[in-house]
Amino acid sequence: MGIEPAPSRSLDSHVIHYTRLPNLPTARTPMIISEFRACCQVGQKSENCTTFANVRELIGVACCGSHVYNTSSQLCCDSNVHNRDRGGVMAHSCCGTQPLRLDQTCCRGVIHNIIAGDCCGEEVYFKRDDTMMCCDDQLSIKSTPNDECCGSSIFDGGDRQQCCGQKVFELSEFNSCCVSSNSTARPYNSSTHVCCDGPLETASTSSRACCYLRKADGKFVETQYDKTRQCCKYPFDKIYQMGKNKTC
Repeated sequence: MGIEPAPSRSLDSHVIHYTRLPNLPTARTPMIISEFRACCQVGQKSENCTTFANVRELIGVACCGSHVYNTSSQLCCDSNVHNRDRGGVMAHSCCGTQPLRLDQTCCRGVIHNIIAGDCCGEEVYFKRDDTMMCCDDQLSIKSTPNDECCGSSIFDGGDRQQCCGQKVFELSEFNSCCVSSNSTARPYNSSTHVCCDGPLETASTSSRACCYLRKADGKFVETQYDKTRQCCKYPFDKIYQMGKNKTC
């Protein structure tokens, strides 16, 4: 009659358990020798197990997905087991599914062989390097000392360019930026346009004009209207339609 295995004992009730398995005595091994087994769940009904001869070998043992591993000498990276020793340099953490050494930098799952680098998206650089700029995870080379970010691009800080609506424009073409009530930013040239809830042409031939309407809280808001069909008049609470004689 066989010897029943000892009941399982939990190391981590969620991922791993171990079982002591006594062996039957034989002519060569008259004494009972125990084996220890660590198991990790695979699916709902099966397990992946590793057998150990000594209970001390279970120190640091854990589950990496469905794999049994040793946390002292190995790393678990997204259910993948890797040795910490990477050719004489120890890996201390993970970069996605791969081990990351102390002399490397991880940027969004991409490993760079640079020590203590700074990340810009998936790229690596050094913030102390004043020739590079990171703008919205896009790495760019500065062309002037005054360069600033404009969305994911850079511009010269206002010397010959402007940033409007997260886009770069040449000041020779557009020298101003108009932000409308819906927060949309559009560039314009102040010699031909004004800002009135969006760029508004100032030419006398233009059919559109700007009206300042009073809100309930007493503040005024800029509103464009068609001066050939509409009126901007007291009490300036709304844009009025012209009368039959096209008078206000």
